[in-house]
Amino acid sequence: MPSLVRVIFLIGDILLLNLSVTFAFAVAGTDGADLTNRIYLIIYSNITWLFLVVVASPYTFSKVWDRPGTLKNQLIFICIHLLVVASLVFLYGKNYSLFLIALIYFFFVPIFYTWKLVVLFLARWTEIQKRDVKNVLLVCEPEVAREARQHLFAQSDWKYNFLGVVNMDQGKVPMPQVQLFCSENEVDEILVCQKVRTDLQELINFGLDRLVPIKLMADTRNGDSADVKHFNQTPFVKVAALPLDDQMNQFFKRAIDLVSAILFILLIMSWLLPVMAIIIKFDSRGPVFFKQKRNGKGNRPFLCIKFRTMVVNKEADTKQATANDSRITKVGKFLRKSSIDELPQIFNVFLGDMSLIGPRPHPIKLNEQFAPRIKKLTSRHYVKPGITGLAQAMGYRGETSTLSDMKNRITLDRFYIENWSFALDVKIVYLTIVSLIRGSEKAY
Repeated sequence: MPSLVRVIFLIGDILLLNLSVTFAFAVAGTDGADLTNRIYLIIYSNITWLFLVVVASPYTFSKVWDRPGTLKNQLIFICIHLLVVASLVFLYGKNYSLFLIALIYFFFVPIFYTWKLVVLFLARWTEIQKRDVKNVLLVCEPEVAREARQHLFAQSDWKYNFLGVVNMDQGKVPMPQVQLFCSENEVDEILVCQKVRTDLQELINFGLDRLVPIKLMADTRNGDSADVKHFNQTPFVKVAALPLDDQMNQFFKRAIDLVSAILFILLIMSWLLPVMAIIIKFDSRGPVFFKQKRNGKGNRPFLCIKFRTMVVNKEADTKQATANDSRITKVGKFLRKSSIDELPQIFNVFLGDMSLIGPRPHPIKLNEQFAPRIKKLTSRHYVKPGITGLAQAMGYRGETSTLSDMKNRITLDRFYIENWSFALDVKIVYLTIVSLIRGSEKAY
């Protein structure tokens, strides 16, 4: 539930509560002499509501919010509010009729529920409209498939178009059937029952190669997934097969990227950019930045930004930089050796095309050159590319002149994708700094 909706709920509930108290006094036929009592009751009601909000957090709903469960929880909250208000009235010796108290909640409860349901419906509907429909393949036991599908259909938080079901046999995934189905259909996500034991890694590798996320369906009914959080006791819970498929991990990594990018732009690029622009312009003719289309997440192209280190030439998109390359300018040699030429990519991070840490983005022509010879090359684009990555930190930077160089890069990039953690990102940053200090023979 977005924070904005919680604020709207709080303000709306307070207004409706005060209106209900005002209506109740008007209907009960009290006169102006009871103004003090009315003020006391409004103060009691508001203070009690705010106190209970802090203690009970009534505006926290799970992703699988259901009407009966929410209505029940809100009713309990209102009953507690009534009891606390009644006790305060008794404690301060105020004399209010039962008819007046009953009128307050007679007005409040219906409009409270109506308002709450309308806002929840609109918030959920708006959120759903923002989401793309995902074409999903279900891989599970025959007896589980129908129930899992019905359950996931009922969850409006997840917008799925179920293309079909591949049945597992005693926990084994029939990979030929999965591969055939995916070759004949445009599959965006594969949901597989967590009972699979024998060949999950093979399925994950297949998903990486095709850039299709693999999500586990944890069946909580039989107690075979005690390590999974329960959301309102739902029978099926999605669990990410890879660390960066988890939404919390994605949010955490993006938050670090965004905060770091903003700070770096304000503290470093704000003065470094104009200085480098002047130096590059004095050194050679041409633009300050070199912009090149590269493959990003999902193999989608984006414009990668760097400081220009070469004279303007027609081979920039097709020919890699080599040792003693005549196209590299004097300033460019220093920028490439120190990796300062890569710093403008912090703007790519800010825009969301890149991450601080991830597989380095290759020029599209380079990918096209190696793709026919390396089947796993596409899997690098399962996540956002990075300014630096595990391969670069381990020394595989610069020109990839041989097939083995590219294979080693891909092996390290695949390891990063399958084993991501915050600690691994920190280690890569450390190794990158050490590599820059020591220098590299391939930094040209």
